Amino acid sequence: MVLLVISANFIRSTIEVLNSKKRLQEAQEKENSLIIERDALKKQIEYKKTGEYIEESARNELNMIREGEKVFVLEEEKPVPGDVAAASDTGELVPSNDTEDPNWYLWYKLFF
Repeated sequence: MVLLVISANFIRSTIEVLNSKKRLQEAQEKENSLIIERDALKKQIEYKKTGEYIEESARNELNMIREGEKVFVLEEEKPVPGDVAAASDTGELVPSNDTEDPNWYLWYKLFF
């Protein structure tokens, strides 16, 4: 009977040691990932302290330019009303006349 109690305690101790090793390994892996993250954040902080980053931020976020530079703004081409083409029954493109009808009439045609 004593042998049974001793072996049960030995098995329980062995299981606890194995679980402790697993927890230790998980903690070490988490520590390593946090160290890597810390190093990446340090590099990011150092980059953000440089003049290159400050200039890039000023240009992109604040729309600033250097002295003597010229800014060119390209506007998107907006479609002209009446130039919209629709396909007819024959398959050829025909200018749309939808812009000539008042808005209330277009809604009326849509529902009735």
